[in-house]
Amino acid sequence: MKINAITTAMPRNWGSSKILLMMKLITFMVFITLMQASAAGYGQRINLSEKNAPLKEVLQSIKKQSGYLFFYNADDLKARNLSINIRNATLEETLSACFKDLPFTYKIIQNTVVLTKREQTLIDRLSTYFSTIDVKGRIVDEMGRSLVGATISIVISEGDNDKKTGDYSLTLKGRNAAAISDKNGEFSLKNVDEKAVLLISFLGYKTQPVKVAKEIGVIKMIPDEGNLQEVTVTMNTGYQSIARERSAGAIAKPDMDILKNRSGSMSVIQRLDGLIPGLVINNSTSPTGNIINTKRSSSILIRGLSTISDFTNRDPLFVVNGVPVTDINTLNPNDVEDITVLKDATSASIWGSRAANGVIVITTKKGTNNGELKVNYDGFINFQGKPDLGYLNTMNSKNFIQSAKEIFDPVLNPWTTVIKPVVGNGTAPVSPHELILYNQSRGLITSAQADEQLNALAAQSNLSQINDLWYRNSALMNHTLSLSGGGSKYSFYGSGAYTKTQSNTPGAKNDDYSLNLRQDFKFNDRIKMYLITDLRNNLSSSKNTVSPDARFLPYAMFQNPDGSNADMSWLYRIDDLRTSYENKSLISLKYNPMDEINTGSTKSNLFRGRITTGITASLLSGLRYEGIFGISRAQSKTVSFLEQNNYNVRSELTSFTVAAATAGARPTYYLPESGGRNSLTNIVNQDWTLRNQLVYDHAWKEKIHQITFLLGQEVQKQTSNQIRTTVRGYNNQLLSYGLIDYATLNLKGLSNPVMPSGLGNSLLSNDLYSESESDARFNSYYANGGYTYAGKYTINAGARIDKSNLFGKDKSAQNKPVWSTGLAWQIGKENFMSDLSWLNALVIRSSYGITGNTPNPGTAASKDILSSVTNPFYPGGVGLNLSTPANRTLTWETTKNLNLGVDFSLLNYRLKGTIDFYKKKTENLIGFMDLNPFTGFPSITGNAGDMNNIGIDLNISSVNLVQGDFKWNTLLTLSFNKNKITRLNLSSPIVLGSDKINKPYLEGYSAFSVFAYEYAGLDNAGNPQIKLNDGTITKALNIAKPDDVKYMGSFQPKWSGGLSNTIGYKAFSLTINTVFNLGYVMRRDVNSLYAGRGLYSDSGFGGNVNSEFINRWKKPGDEASTNIPGYISSGSASLAARDVSYYTMADVNVLDAAYLKLRDLTLAYSLPKHLMTKLKVDGISFRAQLSNVMLWKANKYGIDPEFHNALGGSVAGGLRTAPFNQHSITLGAHISF
Repeated sequence: MKINAITTAMPRNWGSSKILLMMKLITFMVFITLMQASAAGYGQRINLSEKNAPLKEVLQSIKKQSGYLFFYNADDLKARNLSINIRNATLEETLSACFKDLPFTYKIIQNTVVLTKREQTLIDRLSTYFSTIDVKGRIVDEMGRSLVGATISIVISEGDNDKKTGDYSLTLKGRNAAAISDKNGEFSLKNVDEKAVLLISFLGYKTQPVKVAKEIGVIKMIPDEGNLQEVTVTMNTGYQSIARERSAGAIAKPDMDILKNRSGSMSVIQRLDGLIPGLVINNSTSPTGNIINTKRSSSILIRGLSTISDFTNRDPLFVVNGVPVTDINTLNPNDVEDITVLKDATSASIWGSRAANGVIVITTKKGTNNGELKVNYDGFINFQGKPDLGYLNTMNSKNFIQSAKEIFDPVLNPWTTVIKPVVGNGTAPVSPHELILYNQSRGLITSAQADEQLNALAAQSNLSQINDLWYRNSALMNHTLSLSGGGSKYSFYGSGAYTKTQSNTPGAKNDDYSLNLRQDFKFNDRIKMYLITDLRNNLSSSKNTVSPDARFLPYAMFQNPDGSNADMSWLYRIDDLRTSYENKSLISLKYNPMDEINTGSTKSNLFRGRITTGITASLLSGLRYEGIFGISRAQSKTVSFLEQNNYNVRSELTSFTVAAATAGARPTYYLPESGGRNSLTNIVNQDWTLRNQLVYDHAWKEKIHQITFLLGQEVQKQTSNQIRTTVRGYNNQLLSYGLIDYATLNLKGLSNPVMPSGLGNSLLSNDLYSESESDARFNSYYANGGYTYAGKYTINAGARIDKSNLFGKDKSAQNKPVWSTGLAWQIGKENFMSDLSWLNALVIRSSYGITGNTPNPGTAASKDILSSVTNPFYPGGVGLNLSTPANRTLTWETTKNLNLGVDFSLLNYRLKGTIDFYKKKTENLIGFMDLNPFTGFPSITGNAGDMNNIGIDLNISSVNLVQGDFKWNTLLTLSFNKNKITRLNLSSPIVLGSDKINKPYLEGYSAFSVFAYEYAGLDNAGNPQIKLNDGTITKALNIAKPDDVKYMGSFQPKWSGGLSNTIGYKAFSLTINTVFNLGYVMRRDVNSLYAGRGLYSDSGFGGNVNSEFINRWKKPGDEASTNIPGYISSGSASLAARDVSYYTMADVNVLDAAYLKLRDLTLAYSLPKHLMTKLKVDGISFRAQLSNVMLWKANKYGIDPEFHNALGGSVAGGLRTAPFNQHSITLGAHISF
């Protein structure tokens, strides 16, 4: 196990010189800001006009105007008079003028000015050195309780030129010293200067200067309301906001300071990575910043997996400003004010049948009443580099050519078979190295000539060309400008943002524009209203590019030595076959990938508008009405156009061309000869929510009793419509297209075409027009209440009934309420806990309830779902097809959730934490169920199983050190989750071991289970062997039974979390965020080629294989040194003799997937106040961030689990994906006016 620095995706052309330059610039910026930080300056403006006034009176006048306190020896100021006349001066300028001709120096420490006499003579110094005393004292809080761990600092008033007093460092005659109050709050110091000043500091209290004395006595600290203290946390469920202490639910909130400074992505969800215990995020992302999700894996999980079907939603429910939303990626993180994650039934059950996966509630910013106009700008640019193609672990050209020569077999794979067109598409690709080998075997060239040509290919590498021609440095840039303010009756917050995403694909563009406006109206003391308008327009475009990588033939160059673009027609067919097609059709079939770039384009235009409005009306004392209406509409238009000279257009035209019957005649074209192919896709998604509720919130007898109750009804509708059309012969200037005989070409097909497209006749795809639509409707009734007694005992309860067209019509399916109840005990407030001065708060919570999860629209319904067949090809009018049979008893998945939790705060809130234990049982898992075959359907979507989850969530935050201007905070999130499927009706039985290996869900095992054969090495013929459960070693086919394969673990991490450290010093802060996932496994990426024709590529730009292929078994005896099976030239012979999955899916190729990654490191700096005053701004800060800087991984193969398809397929095992956005650099700034 190693710790490595990640440098993989740094842009190749950035080079060490540019990195060095960037580091120099950052260092220079830090140096300048350090110099600025050392200058004392404060923004108060002071006016003085005094003539021969006592110095003490002058200082009193400065105190009144600036708010700063003065600490001095009264005897030193006697008989000191001063004349001064200044206007509009800063504190620094005023003090300098006051003491210019007086024997005093001063130090500004927080809001206190400490005066001392100027440096003394040597004799005075010696006298002062020996005039020391021993000091004792006791420090207590405002209640008289001892403060443990208070810091006592010394400021030498005379005779000490040590400058380390600005940060409260302890200084004593040039030597470092320290004093910390003990368990009784007491402290003692020896040999302290009689004229010294003690500075007493403790987190959450104001720093107090104290004059030195032998017996100081009791020092009572004053709470600092602007510093750390107990904060009333508000919990927002999307329906109501209540104090955290009045809820028994399991909720979590991220550190918003960390979230807002994470500038590597505009995704709010990705910024939550490692900040919420129990929230696991798959950070394999696309270059646009969107999380990649696959059907076999989940990108976002809260407390494990609660569903196993592709027909249900695995992600949490997202709620923005009280309204459920489906596209969270459209939200600008700069507009987010608060995020609350609801994890248990008590907090989430109010959302009913959609809350089983947890709920993430987001509240956006709003203006402040009676607040002045505030203008904020935030911007950043994130340099992400290029993907690391070398990570893919493929063979270099030398090893590739060597392996190709070793496995070449012209007997079992004869030339006549290789050049025979593939049935259905007329392709016959022959790679350049293959052509050389076949030319040699056919006697067209000598062995020496073949070696010379092959050696030339072995000396070439196309990685540099691929990197330079097909990829570019990706970047992300955002600028957000916001304004907020308000009066007594009206407040507002508005923002405008521009985001530019530069992906790795050359020529691609992505520009995003957004406007957000929230307005709050107060009509009178009883009626309030708000209106939120959120608009977004995204414009993107791309060219007709391909994305080759290191899995392509390593020698195949895309440009010739002279710089011209290389012809790669061989990717489709040999020259003789291509020439034959061209002569018959008079259509060129040459293929040049570089020339194809500008022959097509895709343009998309997405516009989304979301409007949310709400009203609150006070009806009676404590009783109010709340209504909310939210509507969202997103419309996207995507146009893909391929020009006439595009290869795909030319190839399709050739497939629908009949050669001329006589020499000299023209061929017959059944598709337009001119014009391109134009595809248009229009998608409209619309949803609206209407909610009405009554809320009763009342407290009496000095809040001994507090009750909150709400009762409401909610309706919601979500619709989606998609229309796609494709026309040929399209002229994008005239906006015209050609006419086609679809009935003939799609139904009957074209016989005897020049180049076949389909089995037998060439068949044109039915893509003229298609339309699909989904509709989901909900009608819900809910109630929720909470009662708190004496501020210590709380009970919560809630219930909801959801009715939906997604469920069956039977009463058993529709009338299934969800409910929850919870208890909370503020045990820390009990009298018997009052003697524990180190304990600030302790809460015990418990909850139990039911949440649910619904099927996706169109996957199941209470009635048969019919799809229409509407096109001109079929006579007799519109046809209907039964696409989904009805299931009247289908109901939503039910999750029963038990949660036990403890919240605590210790040491004057220096240490705070939450521990939760939970157990979830999901019943009625949605999946396939077997049907009687006589129904015409083998299976139906139904409730097919049950699953359990147990886990622990831990969240701890600590203030490790606060001393003067130095602060160090830590946040730890840790979660454990383990699940097990307890019941599952399989749509197909498990008969063989291979059946078990290919099932991610099995009864009795965790979800995403990984099974493997027990590998027993190779036999003397290079064939893989396995060990059966009875100890037998065999290579026989289809012999392994389910009991013969091993359970290796799950692909879902058992342990996950994050560790954040924030260190602040004066105007600087450094935040280090680390994330980790532990306790899960992945399949290793192994070679997938073991038989057949050999190494070659087609239009998919593949052909290369795992670098370990060179170490495969080659001769008897090699089985002692390798586990990699030998190569058999005949694919059919290999299938008959062995099962290569005995190796690829063996236990030796299942790895520990644990990793720990330094996700981001952020250095921030805020300009000093005097500079901001001169610039007439409220604040300016800069930040520099490094992302994905360092990686520790448990495997020894260099695999980053975040860039690995860990489950793989039935043959290939795992699959690497090229990492990007690694070691990225972000520079940002924030300005407040």
